[in-house]
Amino acid sequence: MTKNNLSRRSLLRGTVHLAVLGSVPVLLQGCKKAEFSCTDASGLSEQDAELRKALEYRDRSPHDEAKNCSNCAFYAAGAKDQCGKCTLVQGPIHPLGYCNSWAAKG
Repeated sequence: MTKNNLSRRSLLRGTVHLAVLGSVPVLLQGCKKAEFSCTDASGLSEQDAELRKALEYRDRSPHDEAKNCSNCAFYAAGAKDQCGKCTLVQGPIHPLGYCNSWAAKG
């Protein structure tokens, strides 16, 4: 004779496995590096906003580590995981960002 009913032990084991598997994505998300954006230029004058656009500022450099704001001569870093500043482009500047005026630190 086969038993079709689940035992309490089997049900409890299945519930624990489901709970553990369900919490993995949440735990892994906590391990990700915090992402932040430096694209809000709402407080800029029209002229500064136009210059930012003309220099094609973006939060992520197409040149990766080779050329980004953190290794640009015009960039001043902000606090950890926060936007910095640039002497040419006004507004918040991402350390991994880039614009057409990038120049290597000397």
